[in-house]
Amino acid sequence: MIEVDGSMGDGGGQLLRYSVALSVLLGQDLKIYNIRAKRSNPGLRPQHLTAVKTIASLAKAEVEGLKIGSKVVVIKPRERPEGGKINIDIGTAGSISLLLQALLPVLFFARDNSEVVVKGGTTVKWAPPIPYMQHVLTKLLSFFGANAEIELLRRGFYPRGGGIVKAKVFKVDSLKSVVMKPFSNIEKIEGISYVANLPVHIAKRQATAAKDLLSKAYPHVSLRIDIDYRTPAIGKGTGIVLWAVTDQGVLGADSIGEIGKRAEAVGGEAARKLVNELKARAAVDEHALDNLVIYMSLARGTSRIYARGLTSHAETALKLCKMIAGADYRVEETDGGVIVEIKGIGLGS
Repeated sequence: MIEVDGSMGDGGGQLLRYSVALSVLLGQDLKIYNIRAKRSNPGLRPQHLTAVKTIASLAKAEVEGLKIGSKVVVIKPRERPEGGKINIDIGTAGSISLLLQALLPVLFFARDNSEVVVKGGTTVKWAPPIPYMQHVLTKLLSFFGANAEIELLRRGFYPRGGGIVKAKVFKVDSLKSVVMKPFSNIEKIEGISYVANLPVHIAKRQATAAKDLLSKAYPHVSLRIDIDYRTPAIGKGTGIVLWAVTDQGVLGADSIGEIGKRAEAVGGEAARKLVNELKARAAVDEHALDNLVIYMSLARGTSRIYARGLTSHAETALKLCKMIAGADYRVEETDGGVIVEIKGIGLGS
């Protein structure tokens, strides 16, 4: 049985979700202790409980310690993950994106294609909004030969949640390795500025602020930001997601509206984040790299990706994939960023 210290690295919920996902993917018995020990409310919270329960159920795993506040969980997978139709209600405004980040790699290697409907938060602090998943992450996963379609049916904001997302996940036999270098050309910049149960001018002002900054930085690049005020929603909220398509990959950035935060500040914040990534000529943005480590580790062959920097989440994911999957990695710092190289274990091949 592999034992993982849940306080390792950033010690957050991602470590827990990815540990369980790797356990199920590899059929490895796993014990996670000190779960979220560094947090002010340590142990399992409702959203983590839902993620562990869902992922474990796909492999008919035996699970110990599955209760709110638990700091130790033991997972014993019994079968290869199965796909099919899955319905999940997080029960809070917990992030749908964070759940999908852990669920997707498991479903790619499931016995069948999957259709997942998840109810929860679609725009949540410290998590990527659903449009980021649609326009950035799924596009990057396609480079590995992994295809998923994500549809936003209803937005859900803190504290009520209630958003609904449908994801179709197509099974793979194995994942391809990728090499993503510093880009040479920006093909286009796109985005979506959205508002729910608030005046549409907020979304328009967010978009205008982002356009002003981006058009000055990249005057010769095609730029388009759509306005969305029609998608049904529970609660009120705003946000903007931007992405740049290059000759190497896709980079994303976002910002969420808050009470007292002007629309212009929201749009400008997202644009500045994207410009910082583009200035580094990164193949993927820092937060995308967090999510790609597990795919690089499971792929056939050696993958190399250039990014602006390495977040604490990415560092934790690298250590976790080495510990559980045995994927060797190397991080090389350059003048403008980092190159992450991982020798994949070739799962399924």
